[in-house]
Amino acid sequence: MTASKLADLDSAALSRLVAKDEIRDLAGRYALAVDDHDIDTVLSMFTEDGVFEVAGTELRGREQIRPFYVSSMDRYHTMLHTPEIHLVTIEDDSHASGIMTGHAELAVHDTLMMTAFRYRDRYVRRDGTWLFERRAVSFMYAVPFESMGSSFRTAKRIRWPQTRYTDADYPESAPTWNTYR
Repeated sequence: MTASKLADLDSAALSRLVAKDEIRDLAGRYALAVDDHDIDTVLSMFTEDGVFEVAGTELRGREQIRPFYVSSMDRYHTMLHTPEIHLVTIEDDSHASGIMTGHAELAVHDTLMMTAFRYRDRYVRRDGTWLFERRAVSFMYAVPFESMGSSFRTAKRIRWPQTRYTDADYPESAPTWNTYR
């Protein structure tokens, strides 16, 4: 391999690493902005025509996304989102995808909710900045703190206040869930 080809490979690898770091920073800034109820910063992290998906509903564009976040910020007066594993796949200089796991603590009235979530994301780079093109959230559980122990005996681990219990989004839905035997 020539020195020129090796330098090109090193440059490409470095560019991928920088892109992954910038995308992970985007997700970290998102968590902080949601917790701080900074609606304008949250919305600025999506493309103009970005999609946010929650509970099977797709919100398209910042004007549709805004009411969801305003309602969430009104409902949960204190929030703490903690990003965890963040796997990013760089597709080219301007496109990437990722899966991020995390936990959140959400205070609604006198109830402390505990959640475990996954985001499945599509990212796009516009004017040198990585943005969410699509962000879909799913939940392993969303339960009141005092119900943590008993909630794991059932798939009905989505227990938002004043709603019917529903099945968790994962892991039971994974194609491998029952194939390990």
